[in-house]
Amino acid sequence: MTTTIAYGPHPDQVADLWVPPGVVDPPVVVSLHGGYFADEYRRDLHEPIAGELVRRGFAVWNVEYRRAGAGRLGETTGDVWAAVDALEAVPGLVAEHVAVFGHSAGGYLTERLAPHPRVELVVPLAAATDLAGVVRAGWDGGAVADWLGAGPDDDPALYAAADLYRRLPTGTARVLIHGTADVTVGVEQSRSYAAAASGLGDRTELVELEGVGHFEFLDPATPAFEALYQALDQWRRRR
Repeated sequence: MTTTIAYGPHPDQVADLWVPPGVVDPPVVVSLHGGYFADEYRRDLHEPIAGELVRRGFAVWNVEYRRAGAGRLGETTGDVWAAVDALEAVPGLVAEHVAVFGHSAGGYLTERLAPHPRVELVVPLAAATDLAGVVRAGWDGGAVADWLGAGPDDDPALYAAADLYRRLPTGTARVLIHGTADVTVGVEQSRSYAAAASGLGDRTELVELEGVGHFEFLDPATPAFEALYQALDQWRRRR
């Protein structure tokens, strides 16, 4: 069963709650889609993987958030935080502790949620963990600067405010999963971030998938999805 619930007044401040039938108090995972924060990419990107996770016994909170044109850094990151806050008021759901996964730009937002008191595990998939590095590499085709309103050389303070490295350590466990053949967000993003997080004491695992590109994570029939499932299943077993 899927229900769309508003967590704020803006049309993009909504999330779809997917609940597995017949499962009492299912573990709750928060889903954050990617698309380099561009308006044309929406949460329906994650519907196939949300459906498969539900089939395997998870409840999924598939979040929409304001993107370029409707919100910048503060609005977008504030939206995903508010979406997790809103779980407390969802009837019939036990969401005292959740896991969060996100793909690409959603992986960046996943890490922004790592300090949230409800979050026990973050699983960034092919994550853009260094926005300035993404822009300078040209992977985003200008989308990050369009969302933030400037490039890293035009507004260094803005990119400093967006810098995930400055938020470490978070105290939250993470599993970073990235394909070695990714040409949309290079695997070096996850390698560098994993080393920094681990070096500062966060329990961090990096899973590199040989020969896997960027978009396989969106297909539940791929080994990339199975790597996500394994991380979430291990968390479920520890609960």
